[in-house]
Amino acid sequence: MNIILLGPPGTGKGTIAQFLQKEHGFQQLSTGDLLRKEAASGSELGKKAEPIMKSGALVSNALVAEIVASNIARLKGQNIVLDGFPRNMEQAQLLERILKEQKLSIDFAINVDSSRETIVRRLSARRQCQKCNKIYGENIPPKKANTCDVCNSPLMQRADDQPEVIAKRFNIYLESAEPLLAHYRKLGMLKSVDGNLSTEQVFKQVAKAIAK
Repeated sequence: MNIILLGPPGTGKGTIAQFLQKEHGFQQLSTGDLLRKEAASGSELGKKAEPIMKSGALVSNALVAEIVASNIARLKGQNIVLDGFPRNMEQAQLLERILKEQKLSIDFAINVDSSRETIVRRLSARRQCQKCNKIYGENIPPKKANTCDVCNSPLMQRADDQPEVIAKRFNIYLESAEPLLAHYRKLGMLKSVDGNLSTEQVFKQVAKAIAK
């Protein structure tokens, strides 16, 4: 089974993907994590992506698709949950081309529907470990303030979690979201869950959705 997670940045798609990985055996493909790893590695792709990410804009569709294609090929034959891709219709078309080439398909897309207020609150509280990249937030706080539970390294607020960047990302999402949602709705693939609820309640909705 192959699933797409849709929803604005900060709506909890990464946490949902981790839940699907832990409880239901999916392999998480988070384009955000993959891009940050490229940036941290200093690769040519990373050098192109890093300044764009810091500005709050979206990395080019072609660049993201290149990373996604190689990782889908690596995980072929396993259940995959795509977190952060596609974000717009051009990416959806690129994904369909990638899947067709690899003789795969998407079973359905889960839309995690969240309000602007929820997104701003959650992202403002989010922190990430500088060493192992583990993410903490309002629902997953560290045991010790500003310190990673896993490797005891300092936590930081990511550049793309600054308030002005959050607003820019949310506006970009709104511009591209409706055509994408309409596309998967027309294909009969779209399932929506209420992303404003608690993490446990969202997990229950997602588990119910994939059981159908």
